[in-house]
Amino acid sequence: MTTPASAAPRRRLLVWLLVAILTSLALGALTASPLTTRLDNIVYDALQRATSRPVDPSILVVEVDEPSLRAMGAWPWPRDVHTQMIDRLSRAGARTIIYDVLFSQPSAVPGEDVALGDAITRSGRVFLPQFIEPGAGESALPQIVGPRPEIARGAAGLGLVHVTFDTDGVVRRMSPFEPLGADLHPDLMTVVHRATHAIDARDITRGAETSLLIPFAGGPDRFARLSFASVLAGEIPAELLAGRTVFVGMTAPGLGPAFPTPVTPDAASMTGVQLQASILNGLRSGTMIRPAGAGSRLAFGLSLLWLLLAGLLVLPPRANLMLVLGLSALALIVSAGLFWQMGIWLSPVATMLGLATVSLVWGWGQLGRVSDLLGRELRRLLPVAQTAPAGGFESDLVARQALSLGAAIHRIEDLRRFSADALFSLPDATLVLDVRRCVVAANAAAQTLLKGYHPYLAGASAASLLNSLEPLGRSFDESWPPEAERIDAIDLHLIDGRAYQSQCVYRRDERGESAGWIVRLADITTLTAAMRQREQALQLLTHDMRSPQTSILALLATTPDLPDEVSERLAACARRTLALADGFVQLARAEVTPVAMEPLDLSDVATEAVDELWPQCRQRRIEIEQDGCDTPQMVLGDRSVLARALVNLIGNAVKYSPEGSHIGVSVRATKADGRGFVDVAISDQGPGLSAEEAATAFRAFQRFDRPGSEAAGGVGLGLAFVEAAAARHGGGVLCSSAPGAGATFTLRLPEYRPD
Repeated sequence: MTTPASAAPRRRLLVWLLVAILTSLALGALTASPLTTRLDNIVYDALQRATSRPVDPSILVVEVDEPSLRAMGAWPWPRDVHTQMIDRLSRAGARTIIYDVLFSQPSAVPGEDVALGDAITRSGRVFLPQFIEPGAGESALPQIVGPRPEIARGAAGLGLVHVTFDTDGVVRRMSPFEPLGADLHPDLMTVVHRATHAIDARDITRGAETSLLIPFAGGPDRFARLSFASVLAGEIPAELLAGRTVFVGMTAPGLGPAFPTPVTPDAASMTGVQLQASILNGLRSGTMIRPAGAGSRLAFGLSLLWLLLAGLLVLPPRANLMLVLGLSALALIVSAGLFWQMGIWLSPVATMLGLATVSLVWGWGQLGRVSDLLGRELRRLLPVAQTAPAGGFESDLVARQALSLGAAIHRIEDLRRFSADALFSLPDATLVLDVRRCVVAANAAAQTLLKGYHPYLAGASAASLLNSLEPLGRSFDESWPPEAERIDAIDLHLIDGRAYQSQCVYRRDERGESAGWIVRLADITTLTAAMRQREQALQLLTHDMRSPQTSILALLATTPDLPDEVSERLAACARRTLALADGFVQLARAEVTPVAMEPLDLSDVATEAVDELWPQCRQRRIEIEQDGCDTPQMVLGDRSVLARALVNLIGNAVKYSPEGSHIGVSVRATKADGRGFVDVAISDQGPGLSAEEAATAFRAFQRFDRPGSEAAGGVGLGLAFVEAAAARHGGGVLCSSAPGAGATFTLRLPEYRPD
């Protein structure tokens, strides 16, 4: 069963809405879930590596590197070494000193911790780290571990150096504040940035973001570096240290922790001090990257998703493929633009996955619908025996349908060729018109007929082709043929004596829309000549034969010398000849003369026929009983022809009925084969007919003489006229009779309903 044309768009729209709602919910769930985290990180790391950011030239890293360890011995060093470094950096004019060494244990040498604290106090610009140490028990809160009080007493600031790892073990973010119990503890770089940034500069650490992505400027070698031993030995000019932000920390392999980051080539090549320098560089340059919120990510994904859904509804499949690729590229471009220009990380992965999923789901759904439709049409076009067999490659459904489609195409091609051959072999000139009323096909007979008048048939309008024939007294405008289910035939008479009849059929497609016309030009030259001869014969009967008989009757009436018997016999023959001519003319016209159809009341026509025969009935004392004649029964017909037919039927009943009898005339509506009809039944009490006589009652010149009947001497054309009139009106006439039981003749015509 095929889907109705009006229901198919609604069904497709409902399916589209269902897909849109389900995929929107799925995209929301995917955006909120961690399922795409790994892919998000891959895209983020690629953008980080593709980004070139400037480095703050004031940042300097003093490294505890391998040369320093060779020169100064194994780590850890005595506290007085750090005291000397702080004093040297302070005297050289270092603006800020971040000493990335945790002095949480007391020195083995008494007084060194106090001396280090005094150096830090004298400097006034030293920032020291704190670490988070897990609690001893499962329920115990983590503890903050900082430098010794005697060391930290003069520090410019203390802060956490807690490192946050993502789920894949890579460091990409930092938290300006770390929650610990009910308190928030600042990160060391937050403390340094707030203490050293310009007053009018924007401070991102004062925003609502609890986590910021680190904008790595590159690998660890991007920052200026100096060896700890070189600085301590005074080998570095003070000008290189003045006004700088100096990080002091361990970079020698194996000496301290190293962390994997998006920009380091191996898994652990960025040390803690280099990581801290990257964070401070991002805070000072204002390039810290803010992760987009869940609402922004969802709005971004849904906007592109609904653009794709709108395209799926109105665009063809190839355009939809380009739309999917374009929207995916747009998602990536927007994400990269926000990352590079505005410092916002909005991952495109969930959106791109959602677009791909929607296109696949919609494509699969469309493919399923096409496959189902193709299967139904193939089953309709091809019998089961002709479909592709299963097995091997052909066991795949789509492959079988493809093979079956090829067979169907071959069969349709054969059918098309057969139809074309049938069209071109038609003896009559035939034209196939499109919706513009222009010729798209013409058979050989049409080309033979019209080529001499119009050299180009293909694309020519039907009106111009028919006008080129120059039919007598007729011309066609460009709006011919009309868009009508019933188009009357048109006779075309040419100057050379030929005659053609134009018969036109209006075609519609399966949706009921216009599909064009088929025009047939039938050669009726011979038929026209025969009709002319027939009219001449009718003229002979109506005039040339009637006139002598009328003259004979007139002579008999004025010639008293003839014997009465001879006069009566001559008059009877003349009247019979007149009746025969009149009956034959009426029958011929009833068979071929066009009838003027109009809505009329058949009950009224029957009453008029009864009134016309009332004098004959009164003369023979016959009563006519009417039943239903007062109820209007509408038919479509020619009033004069139907009146003549009913007069013939009622007249026959009067002729064959004995004196003093009854004749019944009833009019009623009836049903036959699901259609409505109006029956006029005339019943008499005459001698009746046998079954053989009833079967031949409507033949021309058929007579049934009965002794003593008024019908003796009839010509036998009355009932033939009734049958011809009924056939011209799309109805019929019935006879029901038995010998000695009278006869009932029923005229049945289609009922007319204006609606």
